Amino acid sequence: MIMIKKRNPWVYILLNTITLGIYGLFFWSKWTEDVNKVCEGDDDESAHYILVFILGICTCFIYSLVWNYKMGERLFQKARDYNVNLKHGGIYIMLWRFLPFVSSVYKIKYLNQLAIRYNATVVKEDE
Repeated sequence: MIMIKKRNPWVYILLNTITLGIYGLFFWSKWTEDVNKVCEGDDDESAHYILVFILGICTCFIYSLVWNYKMGERLFQKARDYNVNLKHGGIYIMLWRFLPFVSSVYKIKYLNQLAIRYNATVVKEDE
């Protein structure tokens, strides 16, 4: 199994700003793949982020709000399995979406917390 890389939210904000959002497409694509790995077995796999992005544009970003809710909720629910305490779930992430960088920081930090436990399980399974 492949370990999940810990990401720095401030580097994401800087690179996304410098590239006028292009870096964000690559970043969230990889982030979504990692969430699907961490949350494997919850029967709620997310579509590729490029599709999410396109559907968001087509629905005046309503789909993006729903996706943010679902991703936040998936991480929140899966945190119990990893014995990690996340403060907030999907509603919180969705509401913070109106301040995109705040929402992004929370999503990145939450995945980082779960990735630590996930990576520990990957190492144990490989031994």
